[in-house]
Amino acid sequence: MIIGIVLKYIKTYQGINYIPITSNDKFCGLVGNNGIGKSTILEAIDCFFNDKSWNLNISTKKSGLTVTNPSIIPIFFIKKSKISPENIQIAEALSDSIWNLNETEIANINRPHFKDFNHQRSALAKNYDSNEYLLMPLGIDYTSNINLGFFNTNTVARSVKPELEEERTSLEANELNALKPLLIEIKALYQYIYIPKDIDPTTFTKLETKEIQALMGETLLQVLEQRVPNKQITEINKSLNDFLTALSVELEDYSFRTPTDRQQNLKKTDIYNLIIEAFFNIRKLHKKQGENWLEISDLSSGEKQKAIIEVTHNLIRNHRENSDNLIIAVDEPESSLHISACFDHFMKMYEIADSTHQFLFSTHWYGFLPIIEKCSVTAITKKDGDHRFDLISLSNYREAIKQKNRESKGILPYDLRLKSLNDFIQSIVSSILDDEPFNWIICEGSSEKIYFDYYFEELKKTNRLRIIPVGGINEIKRIYEHLNVSIEEFKKDLNGKIVFICDTDAELVEFESTSSKNVLVKRLINTEGVTKLVSIKSNPKSPPTEIEDSLNGKAFHNTLKKYKEVYPQLLDFINLEEEKKEIPSYFAMDLAPSSYNILLSFFNLDNIKYDFANSYVEEINSNTYAIPNWINEIRDFILNDK
Repeated sequence: MIIGIVLKYIKTYQGINYIPITSNDKFCGLVGNNGIGKSTILEAIDCFFNDKSWNLNISTKKSGLTVTNPSIIPIFFIKKSKISPENIQIAEALSDSIWNLNETEIANINRPHFKDFNHQRSALAKNYDSNEYLLMPLGIDYTSNINLGFFNTNTVARSVKPELEEERTSLEANELNALKPLLIEIKALYQYIYIPKDIDPTTFTKLETKEIQALMGETLLQVLEQRVPNKQITEINKSLNDFLTALSVELEDYSFRTPTDRQQNLKKTDIYNLIIEAFFNIRKLHKKQGENWLEISDLSSGEKQKAIIEVTHNLIRNHRENSDNLIIAVDEPESSLHISACFDHFMKMYEIADSTHQFLFSTHWYGFLPIIEKCSVTAITKKDGDHRFDLISLSNYREAIKQKNRESKGILPYDLRLKSLNDFIQSIVSSILDDEPFNWIICEGSSEKIYFDYYFEELKKTNRLRIIPVGGINEIKRIYEHLNVSIEEFKKDLNGKIVFICDTDAELVEFESTSSKNVLVKRLINTEGVTKLVSIKSNPKSPPTEIEDSLNGKAFHNTLKKYKEVYPQLLDFINLEEEKKEIPSYFAMDLAPSSYNILLSFFNLDNIKYDFANSYVEEINSNTYAIPNWINEIRDFILNDK
């Protein structure tokens, strides 16, 4: 993947700029004010991969290209097994030098850039084995010569060219050419598709375009080779020649011939080009509207934007065999989109990212921050005329944003948390006022979402139900309080439903909440042998109850059995021969306090809750189990129109 990029004198970027993009995630966002340079990053990568014309900074006209030397240098993070034997040696040499590069070798003026890179390098080192992955800056300047930017140091020079004298501090331009075959191979590894904000959807979605064919994973020529093989073309030529031969006999001393003695037959490319022109070129993308088909050019601006992402999503998920080499970049995908549609739009992109190598986007809609589980966001700002970049991982974005505020000493010009919450709330409010409204379940964590996704799968399709994990009770409280204020004046016009579901924690977070016809605010509590949904501040307030305590007891126990072999000490109390009742898991397990604490330790292991939730869903999907009553209570609330 591309973890960062160095831009030098490209469009809005003057001088050297290191822009971090990700330290792990495939879904990567760029946020910031208009004109800050978000699109420039996506365009620059397009120039690098697809040889598009460069949009240079205005300073290049004043100072000259030779002095400014505009450059685009992506930082690649690639598995070694992806590189051919011919190039692996030099790739490893370059990568090893970058993994071990020390700040002292970097010129003072570039050390702030290197520090940003070093943060990412440290994060990568924690999650990946440097013996298996290559970390390489490899780019070009405006003349298409190899350029390493500020990474071109003594260590790198000595690694790439071991025969160099020790006092050499960098590689010369002609010496960098040794990396040319590696650069060509890396560019060939990926397909980069850039969808700019001002793209014409009618043109983009034509089957003849390189972008659509890249999304399909095959060209139209390849499609035709499969469906109009050489055998058919040979038969066409034979049949036509037979016709001309017969006609010549009839004409006696006359014949239809080419100017040369060699009589030309139809070539494969002739046939294919004719088919493309006469068959594919006249076909345009249409969207079904009721019983009719509407041409994409007749859709609204927002519908056109949706169409681009939906077509991309469907081609990758349903048509293309493998998308591992595909990098997609979209500039302001929410442009012209109604705010109520933004959530679904971004979730579609998130699903695309899951199937591709990497997905990059720029945006002004911050509502995705609370709802996307795995995403890296680069916040771009300016101070004293210089760009600054803050990389945030959404897997722990609340803490990350607090940390970034501490690191930047509070100079971030906007509060990402506040802006993201406002956009998210606006999206929900707008969606539940629609004539065809969305419905929402706001829950604490990603494991809860897995359970709810299964139990409410049908409602997601028929009732436009959306399930959002927000990262804990405090976030639920914050969202509820903001939402409650926002919908106060629209109470009579609400059509959709919102459900807030919390755990009962040992240290219970209480807040004023009122359930109504359209809003349900409840927490789970185990009492009197059943799991109940109670008001946040009502009794009982113990025992602590999490969703794992509230599942079907028999299915829960059978799922736990699958983990005993892997965690024999933690799950020693699990009897593989025993069957539990189909009552809430807390009561079905009926554990002594010591055993229950051990079970809690099991669920506190990294990623176990998420993994267990998937295993539980597999268990109940393959067997028949009773649905917990509290799940049915939530379903009834969403379906009840009264």
